[in-house]
Amino acid sequence: MDDRKSVIPAHVGAEGEDVTTWGLPEGAIARLGRGCNPDFAFSPDGQYLVMGNTLGLWVYDLETLSPIVLWESERGMIFHIAISPNGKWIAACNSDEIIKVLDIQNGACLAQVKLENYITNLTFSHDSQYLAAAYARTSTVEIWHAETCKPVAKYTSDSEEASFFRPVSFSPDTRLIASTYIHDSTDGEASIIVWDVQSHEQIACLSAHTNWISTICFSPCGKFLASADEDGPVYVWGVENWRQVHCYKDYGGVYRIIPSWTPDGNLRAAIINFDKTDPVTISVRDLETGEQLYNDQVWGNTVQFSDADDWGNTVIFSNGSQLAYECRHDFINVWTPEYPYRRQFTHSPISFPSSTHSRDAFPTFAVFSDDGKTLAVKHHHEGVVLWDIASKRSRPAVKVESAGKNQFLYKTVNGKFYVASIRDDTVTLWEADSDRMPLIEGTGRKYWGASPALSPTGKLFAYADEDGNLKVWDVQSGNQIYELKHPLESNDEGDEDDEDTICDLQFNIDGKILASKSNSTSPAVILWDMEFGEMKETSPSNTATGILGMLVLRKLKPRSREVVHISHDRKYLSSLGNNTYLYDVKENDYLTRLSLPKGLEDMFWVAEFSMCGKYFAAGTWWQEGMEKMVICLWEVETGKQIATFRGHPTDVHALAFSPDNKLLASTSYDGSILLWDLTPYIDD
Repeated sequence: MDDRKSVIPAHVGAEGEDVTTWGLPEGAIARLGRGCNPDFAFSPDGQYLVMGNTLGLWVYDLETLSPIVLWESERGMIFHIAISPNGKWIAACNSDEIIKVLDIQNGACLAQVKLENYITNLTFSHDSQYLAAAYARTSTVEIWHAETCKPVAKYTSDSEEASFFRPVSFSPDTRLIASTYIHDSTDGEASIIVWDVQSHEQIACLSAHTNWISTICFSPCGKFLASADEDGPVYVWGVENWRQVHCYKDYGGVYRIIPSWTPDGNLRAAIINFDKTDPVTISVRDLETGEQLYNDQVWGNTVQFSDADDWGNTVIFSNGSQLAYECRHDFINVWTPEYPYRRQFTHSPISFPSSTHSRDAFPTFAVFSDDGKTLAVKHHHEGVVLWDIASKRSRPAVKVESAGKNQFLYKTVNGKFYVASIRDDTVTLWEADSDRMPLIEGTGRKYWGASPALSPTGKLFAYADEDGNLKVWDVQSGNQIYELKHPLESNDEGDEDDEDTICDLQFNIDGKILASKSNSTSPAVILWDMEFGEMKETSPSNTATGILGMLVLRKLKPRSREVVHISHDRKYLSSLGNNTYLYDVKENDYLTRLSLPKGLEDMFWVAEFSMCGKYFAAGTWWQEGMEKMVICLWEVETGKQIATFRGHPTDVHALAFSPDNKLLASTSYDGSILLWDLTPYIDD
């Protein structure tokens, strides 16, 4: 296959602009990454690919594969989009349950409507007169006038069982509209409901699928309706009598199949194949002739099911000849009649950071290098990524693909970055940004459970298996030096969700103590002496401070819910909750109480101290009704709040100060990193 790629740098727009400065909130100087969870739509003239995602609405030029503009970034969180067949409007629905119709020439909002609930699909009628959506939590389809968003009709099936996968489609003459529902008395079986748009009568109920239906589409002539479920056959129904006229099946290990009619009436399908042993592929086939028109290997043989599941729904196949799909949460692949081969460009998302670690865990989500030139970030999908601050480009911290993407980030006291990776039951430790072989490679580590731990000195590395065995390695020699046993409580009922496991594993600052914490046993926390490899101390229950706080501070009883962070010099602790305090470790007493914005006291969960210990920042997680997350900055000694930033549309997952305190980096579930300018507030 002829494989070509765009040469346009990821951070440059079609006119050479710096994309990282588009649509920035006040106080931010750059945005790294362009969001995640995309939905795609091709313009009718084939000139643009529009992408709605967590950051807003991106428009890409299909010839250059470069971004042209970013709209709706003030709120973002766009999950569904559609382009009118006349090429005039873009419809976008965000997480606030608001549909907006935008002018495709300038992004101006022409009309909007507040929905009753979440929707799962959005489509225009073929004459561009109507806009329709299928609701997720009720078996309802609603239609509005496209240009005004005034309601036209609402249809509800006899079933009360709804689905989060409900396609909707107009017939070419706009006489009919079809959607789906799941039978409330069966396990996953779904039917297609067809309504008459004018009379509002249900005129057909088509049942054959044994799984949720992912796609329905009328043929250009209006005589046929094609449907496909998650992994089964494609059915073609005759509109005149609503009988099944074709069934296309037997395409191997189908993960998802998306049928689409060409303008001249040929039925094709984009097919994602995945059977857990062979490479994951996406292909385009003519269903009538069986001819394969396109094929791309998306993942290698070592793919895990969760990897494929993460990207399987970010695919659009329209007009039987326009294909766009996200690959590895980093690239967008495009196949069109004008360019009948794979073209790939870097959308440069951050994806969303994993949130499985305890909030006081040593493996951080984001941290600057000592020279401030690199920002290291741990991502959920792409492992650990290193961002060059000057060029605003990223690179993987571990270049060996076989390492897997389940990775953990560490920075030692001497400023070196390390990465631990887990694939199957193998755990490895790597020196970040190096071509060297792994420093340590061990087995017996299961996917779930405590993150591996590296001592802050970089000398010791530890991980736990599912039986509570702690394996401790010497990093320099690469040899295992201890195997310790943390007793686990047996589960007589056999419920895997209630099984006792090691849920946290941490070293203290000098690496002389390793702490392990289990879910339910007593003692829950055990401190291990690393000089002799034996038990040193136990705690009968989970302490309020978490085990890293326990290693630093033993006597102080926090008034708030938990200690969420410890300063880099171990002088201060922070405790967030209804009352937020900073603690002086040396004095073993409270230092100051911090004031939080009214109404957001319970929303601050992520916190970070500056490297010098003079400043403290905290960010909020999303709560219904919040449009922009809040990040506050304080002076540690005085407790004075000196800055407030609002930018991310959803959860702030990590904060990091640059060593010179000129930048504050915030990572978010929205798939981006914002760099905030601290120079107006900090005089260092």
